[in-house]
Amino acid sequence: MKRLYVSYFVALCLCFILIFSSSKGFSAGFQLFNELSARGMGNGATMSARTDTAESAWFNPAAIALMNHKEAVGGMAVVMPSLSLQMGDYEYHMKKMGYMLPYAYIAYPLPKGFGIGVSANVPYGLTTEWDPDWPGRYYAIKTHLQCVFVTPSLSYSPYKWVSFGAGVQLVRADAEMTRAVTPSIPTLRTRLTGSDEAWGYVVSCILKPKSNISFGLVYRSGIKIVLNGITKYNESIPGFYRSDASVKLRLPPTVSIGLNIVPKKFWRVGLEYLWTGWSCYKALTFKYDRYPGTGVPGTYDATRKWHDTYALRISLSHNISNAMVVRTAYVYDKSPINDKYRDPSLPTNDRHLFCVGLGYVHGRLSIDGAYTFLRMEHSHPSPATPLLYGTYKGYANIIDVDLRWRF
Repeated sequence: MKRLYVSYFVALCLCFILIFSSSKGFSAGFQLFNELSARGMGNGATMSARTDTAESAWFNPAAIALMNHKEAVGGMAVVMPSLSLQMGDYEYHMKKMGYMLPYAYIAYPLPKGFGIGVSANVPYGLTTEWDPDWPGRYYAIKTHLQCVFVTPSLSYSPYKWVSFGAGVQLVRADAEMTRAVTPSIPTLRTRLTGSDEAWGYVVSCILKPKSNISFGLVYRSGIKIVLNGITKYNESIPGFYRSDASVKLRLPPTVSIGLNIVPKKFWRVGLEYLWTGWSCYKALTFKYDRYPGTGVPGTYDATRKWHDTYALRISLSHNISNAMVVRTAYVYDKSPINDKYRDPSLPTNDRHLFCVGLGYVHGRLSIDGAYTFLRMEHSHPSPATPLLYGTYKGYANIIDVDLRWRF
C-alpha cells in the first residue's frame, strides 16, 4: 500500500509540473485525442481496446483491472500548424508557432479484480492567431481555448474476459478572444478573457473473448462550460466600456468503439470508430453587463450549428525485437463545421492524419516517440464572413515524446 501512495504522489506531481509549465498556446484543432500520448499517436489513437498501457486511464479506464503490471507515463506533444487564406493574388497566413500539449497517466491494477487510475491531459484546445490588420480582423484576430482534464477512475473485472470502468472528468477551461470591433472605428480592438471549472463523467467496458482479441466501448458525457470573465477595449470610446462578460460553450459527448487484434506474435492491429456529438455546439452565446456600442446589458449569439461527426482509425504495429516496436496508422477525421458559419477563428475542414512511431524498452523504463503529418482538405469562407473569400489551406506537423515506467 505504501508503494501505491508513492506511485500516485509521483504521478500527480508529474501532472502538475507538465500542465503548469506548458505554454498558453495549444493546437489549431478543437478535439485533440490523437495527440494524447506518443504510443497513442503512433497507433492513431486506436487505444480504447488496449489492455496493456497506462494511457487506459484516459482512453478506457475499464482496461486497468485487466493489466498485469503497474505503469506511469508522462510526455509532451508539440503541434506546429500552418493555415492560410488565399484571396486572389494575396495570401494571409495564421501566425506559425509550436503549441505544447502535456499529459500524464498512471494505471494501478489491484487485487481481487479492481484497478484505479488517474490521467491529466488537454483533450480539447484551440489557438488561432492572425495578423492584427488582416482583412478578417473583424471576425477574429486571436482565439484561444485550453481545457485541462484531470480524470480519476475505478475499474472492476468480475471475470478474466470482461471489465467495467468509470471516472469523473474534472475540467479547467481558460479562453481568450481578440478581434477588431467595427469598420467605422478601424483602430478599436476588444479582448475577452474568461475561465470556468466544470465536470463530466466517463463509463466504459472491455470484452476479451480470447487472449489475442479485445473489444472496447467508451462513453464520455458532454460538458457545459460558462466562461466568466471581462471584456476590455484598447481605446476609451463612448458606448464601448469595460464589462463583465460570459461565454457559454458545450464540449460534446463521445462514443469510442475499438477492436485490438494480435493476429500473430510480434504483430498488432487496431481499429477504432469515434463518434462525437458536435450538434450540441449550436452557438457561442456572449452575455455582457455593458453590451458593446450601447453600454447596457445585452446578449449575442454567434451561430455555429455544427454537425455530429466521426473519426475512423486503423493502425499496425510490429515488434522488431524484444526491445523495439515500430508503429504506423492512418486517421480520417471528419469536420463538424457547418460551411454556412465557418469563420477564421477555426476555419478547418476534414483532416487526414498519417502517423508513424517508435518505442524502445530498457528494463522498467520505456521511451516512445511519434510523428504525424496532418493534411486538411481545402475549405472556403462562409456567407457569415462577407469580407473574406477564396480558399483556406492548412496542414500540421506533430511530434510527440514520452517516458513510461513499470512499477
